Amino acid sequence: MRAQHQITGLSPTMARAEFLRVFERTARHHGRWQVFHDFVTLAASDLDMARVCTADSRARMAALCGTYSPAEQAALQQLFCLMTDALSGGFQDFLGSVFMELELGNDRGGQFFTPWSVSRMMAGLLVPRLKEALAREPFVSVTEPACGAGGLMIAYAAALAEAGFNPATQLLVSCTDIDAVAADMAFIQLSLLGMAARVDTGNTLAGTVTRTRYTPVWYLEGWNDRLKTRAMLQAFRSLMT
Repeated sequence: MRAQHQITGLSPTMARAEFLRVFERTARHHGRWQVFHDFVTLAASDLDMARVCTADSRARMAALCGTYSPAEQAALQQLFCLMTDALSGGFQDFLGSVFMELELGNDRGGQFFTPWSVSRMMAGLLVPRLKEALAREPFVSVTEPACGAGGLMIAYAAALAEAGFNPATQLLVSCTDIDAVAADMAFIQLSLLGMAARVDTGNTLAGTVTRTRYTPVWYLEGWNDRLKTRAMLQAFRSLMT
């Protein structure tokens, strides 16, 4: 399901409208929730650099694709391209808003994702503290124990970018959701928006994690080494004091 940036040639607004149209057409024969679930599963797997080339992952994704006709598989690929182009318009909770617009929460016990406007307002309250921290440190970390589609984390990145910071190198996200589809939605969006993030599927209250995924920027910007360096500096400061 890999796609090149701006492969459809549509504007973000037009790409969103086309995404909804293609989704509704594809969902006629498989059910709306099932198509959304499978699309998110395939997209997240394709973006998971640590697993995408493993034999187990290839086998599971091939089996999932096998439940769709060639034309339907092409539609799923098109959805990925359209999502990529929609997100090219800037920081936004695309999947969360699409999920709510399609009323897919009705099939998930009334699952609800925070509106983007509310996430932006909440992020605005924290950004002054993040800016103060960035005056002292090379990057800041934020944690979300019930991340949903990642809307609040994306809102933090948007606010920092507007303040002149680079979220890819100055913001580290750690987030968790107990629902595997929601965690995958967050992972997809944080990946495509160029954010460094660790995304866990698990129960924050119980302290259990069933799967961990790292966004491509995590690897590309060397965040493992950056965290080791920070830990060493913190240990040194503690020793000196």
